[in-house]
Amino acid sequence: MNYPEFQDKIILLYLFNRPDDHNVVLQNASLEDQAGRMFIVGVFAEGTTANDWATGVRTAVAWDSVEQYLVFDTIENYFERISVGWENKTVQ
Repeated sequence: MNYPEFQDKIILLYLFNRPDDHNVVLQNASLEDQAGRMFIVGVFAEGTTANDWATGVRTAVAWDSVEQYLVFDTIENYFERISVGWENKTVQ
């Protein structure tokens, strides 16, 4: 099975059965098999959690719980695009 390459990218994850404001933004992400289940593993990107309390903390999200993901080249590109969405009230 082929999996996407996330090296040196910013990944925005939308999860099944979660409100859109509970999305996850990771940097330094990669896919990793843990106990026979695939996870996307990375660290929370700076400026993407409330009060930055989790910035730099390593986390893992089950790949089969990801409903949609967006890949950004840089954190600056992520913030530019998300700000346009907020201005136009189109952010999901």
